[in-house]
Amino acid sequence: MRITRIFVAAIFLVHVGLLFNLFQTSAPLAPLSGAAALPGGIEQIGKAQILDDASLYLPILHGLPALPSPFGVEPTTPMLEGQVNYTRLLELQPGWARLAMRVSWSRLQPDEGGPIQWDLLADFEQELRNLKAAGIKPLVTFTDSPEWAIVEPAKACSAIRADKFYAFANFVEQIVARYSQPEFEVRDWEFGNEPDVDPILVQPGSLFGCWGDIDDPYYGGRHYGEMLKVVAPRVRGIDRRARLWIGGLLLDKPNSNVNPNCIQPGKCRPELFLEGILLADAASSFDIVAYHAYPYYLGSRVDPENGNQTNPWYSWGGVFVGKARFLRQIMQTYGVDKPLVINETSLTCPGEWFSYCRQPDDTFYQMQADFIVRSYTRSLAENISGFYWYTLEGPGWRYTGLLDHGNPTPVFLAYQQLIVRLSSTRYLAPVDYAPEVEAYAFDGRTFKTQVVWARSDQMLDILVPAEKFLAAYDRGGAAIMPLPAGENYQFSVNFSPIYLVFRP
Repeated sequence: MRITRIFVAAIFLVHVGLLFNLFQTSAPLAPLSGAAALPGGIEQIGKAQILDDASLYLPILHGLPALPSPFGVEPTTPMLEGQVNYTRLLELQPGWARLAMRVSWSRLQPDEGGPIQWDLLADFEQELRNLKAAGIKPLVTFTDSPEWAIVEPAKACSAIRADKFYAFANFVEQIVARYSQPEFEVRDWEFGNEPDVDPILVQPGSLFGCWGDIDDPYYGGRHYGEMLKVVAPRVRGIDRRARLWIGGLLLDKPNSNVNPNCIQPGKCRPELFLEGILLADAASSFDIVAYHAYPYYLGSRVDPENGNQTNPWYSWGGVFVGKARFLRQIMQTYGVDKPLVINETSLTCPGEWFSYCRQPDDTFYQMQADFIVRSYTRSLAENISGFYWYTLEGPGWRYTGLLDHGNPTPVFLAYQQLIVRLSSTRYLAPVDYAPEVEAYAFDGRTFKTQVVWARSDQMLDILVPAEKFLAAYDRGGAAIMPLPAGENYQFSVNFSPIYLVFRP
């Protein structure tokens, strides 16, 4: 048995590569709530249904090493015991939590050369302990900087001056030294948030952004890359397992308007920020490329991620996939290959744009629930390595909260089910049922799961082989009864995704 496990593990690592180190989690896969009797001789056991004449069934995966989870969330309040938001986080069981607005250089070291005010991080430290106990990995973001260190003193998010890079590296080194210890075990560090934004585009006092330089051919990316080259050796000198993340890029468009005053015609565009980092020869100074993606509700049952023909990313394949393809194209030009993570995303309903979003009805919230399954699944097939929903709390910015005053929304429940179904799987291939059906297969080692939906708002029938069929669930985890059709089972699929589980 030991030799077999070692052999399987070796083949598995060769197949998927060391990227699994990025998303490894020790949290066990939570089974669905208790067994329930079902009609037609089918019963639910743990995670699966089995036919009463079946000789095999899907076991609960206790005792097996968990595969990496790509699923994350951003809580905007401290995750402390006794708080309902923390309780809901434990119920959701994501693999990751992005912790922005916790480590503020301007607040922790307001005076140049002064000591770090560690007492201001008491809640943050307890939060890290709680996340570690829950098996949830933290991604910690460095956001704002003190006035004495930045190019735009009125904009705390602006770029750090080159002559202050070493002061920043000293600060980061102390933070990493403290929080990489076993008590906290932070391995992932993000440098900035939407750094590809020029300070003139943000409000005074904003803590988000803004390393961009609209007059620079690569929009400030080279300057950011020089910072990484100073900081990265200090981080890795403390913790060889640390991963450095480029601050999640806004990457609003692939074809922004050109600054007419640019010294290089056609340049000075924010989407060239990553190229600037690579031109600075900083590829070896970061590990992950993060970006943000915020499709918006279209007021109807149309896929908001790749069905909006007016979106600038439409021709690239949609907001999620299109941005990934754009960033990979830039990296390939420079011979670079880094994992991509969408570390801020949600389906928004901007009331300032659309009257139907001023008080969204249930159709929007149901669309959010469909969106998270469709878009996250599709993106896994595109080899995007992770997704962080913004935010946990709600109603939230543009109604994006997974919770509504502490109560789960439809998207919370859909995300919870998606995590249960796919966290311990790896992507296999698309499944071809019909041109109007979108489906993807995932390998769970002792079972295979397909996520299936109709591309548009219509009802379609598909056939699956009865011989290997184990179970079917709707978006929220309710069992779906199969309809016998000869040697197959027939299922009706529509815009809302379903899960089909099969023997290997």
